Amino acid sequence: MSKRQTTNDRATIVNTLTKFRPGTMVDIQLSAGDSQRIKAKLVGYQEGGYFAFSIPQQVYAENMQRVFEGKSCVVRMMAEGDVGVCVAFKTQVMTLNKKPQILLFVQYPQQIEFFSLRSNSRISTHLPVLVSEQQDTNTLPENITQRLEGVVLDLSEGGCRIEVAAPANQHRLSMVFVQLILRFPLTPEKPIVLNGQIKSQQHSASNTLRVGIQFETNKHLTAMFNKLNLFTHPGFAA
Repeated sequence: MSKRQTTNDRATIVNTLTKFRPGTMVDIQLSAGDSQRIKAKLVGYQEGGYFAFSIPQQVYAENMQRVFEGKSCVVRMMAEGDVGVCVAFKTQVMTLNKKPQILLFVQYPQQIEFFSLRSNSRISTHLPVLVSEQQDTNTLPENITQRLEGVVLDLSEGGCRIEVAAPANQHRLSMVFVQLILRFPLTPEKPIVLNGQIKSQQHSASNTLRVGIQFETNKHLTAMFNKLNLFTHPGFAA
């Protein structure tokens, strides 16, 4: 994704907004040029319908005269970590529920502005990957005895996000510096070996781990992407 984009494409809007999870902190600007903004928390949303935000009692008490049905506002949300995206959109207040907690409902946006927090563009993939403790880059794949199988969920020149089965009785990988072996559909007989460092881990209810990995500087990586047409090859689309 480019650094900053504005779109009214429905598929792009939905795909971007589904990256945000309940509990995400939100900044709500009630008037243009207003430096005073409401801090709220995302509770949930209905695609095409609404977004719901929880507002602290004290914050509402200080702004109750400014929050009413039909009021225009700007919502800003940021998802860091593996997602790395910031979104802003104009909307209108639909309703406000005061019990059992203060919930503000706003219209689902028809246009959003968003930009990536990452320095490298990422693409969605489903590439097979083997993960092991970091080895010398000259080590042959068949000589690695302990490794985990998984898939690459997204990939850039600077890092990737992978999904692997959680080790028995563990919710995290004990490894910090890892070696990845990637096989691309265009050249499956020539695996790419990369060294990297685990930067984040998230355990799921399905007993898998989603792991964010930052690659070590590799001057051959850009050339490899270009050679394989990684960012344009239709076989790598999500």
